[in-house]
Amino acid sequence: MNYVIGVDGGGTKTEAVAFDLAGRELGRGVSGFANVLMGAKQAIGHIIEAIQICMQEVKSGTCIYMYLGLAGIESGSHRDQLKAALSQHFGIPFFIVNDARIAHAAALEGKDGILTISGTGSVCFGVHHGKSVFTGGWGNLLGDEGSGYWIAIEALRQLIYEDETDKEPSLLSRKLLSYLKVKEARKIIGPVYASSKGEIAALVPVVVEAANEGDSRALQILQQAGKHLAHITIHCWRKLGFSEQVTVAMSGSVLQKIPRVQEIFVQEVLRAVPEAQIISNQVSSAKGGYYLALQEIHP
Repeated sequence: MNYVIGVDGGGTKTEAVAFDLAGRELGRGVSGFANVLMGAKQAIGHIIEAIQICMQEVKSGTCIYMYLGLAGIESGSHRDQLKAALSQHFGIPFFIVNDARIAHAAALEGKDGILTISGTGSVCFGVHHGKSVFTGGWGNLLGDEGSGYWIAIEALRQLIYEDETDKEPSLLSRKLLSYLKVKEARKIIGPVYASSKGEIAALVPVVVEAANEGDSRALQILQQAGKHLAHITIHCWRKLGFSEQVTVAMSGSVLQKIPRVQEIFVQEVLRAVPEAQIISNQVSSAKGGYYLALQEIHP
């Protein structure tokens, strides 16, 4: 039996999944981060480890192709280093793309369309008749509007604004101070600057809770996040020049798990692209490696 392996590697973990040629899962392996920008040697070691574990779980058969989607692979000069390591350890044909490409293929089953992702960061990626386009995804310093990080920072800025203008702390600000275990606004500097992007994005549930309890600014921030994500989606649609119906897939915890963000996102996208079909397909991004591998095997 022949099979292929899809690898989804991000800043937290690497997931390698084996699929037979009909798309049935045969085995999987999980290891640590795969973003080479966080440490190339360790990341490559994690990628190889996840693939090895996956292959050990497959009882019989031959892996004929591996398709890898990896965060950070298009920055820096680590691609050749990774290619050499994969060739040395496995001797199997493979192809490497960024993690957004493999997530797109998973969500849209290898077909044309647009994927908008909002988790800690945000990005939109679309494919149409062989042309691919990114919008958003500029990182927290240059963009990432609508992401979990952006939502948290906007909430913290509201806390600062209220403090500096001598306004009574809002429900949102009180909840933030409580979560950060400080009693005054200026005391947030230490914990915020000592936190990673992911740790800052972990403030999002506090913002959602405040919005659900009627805090107007918290609600406004979530609504604005939905609009920002819709805007990068519409920009992607325009750059790709879709003339037929387009499928837009939503991914990431912000878009999939916060109804107030999702509602505004859908509303704004449909206002600009009434013929869009919007879906939320919660499937492992590694499955995208299966769809893309099939395209390489049977072009």
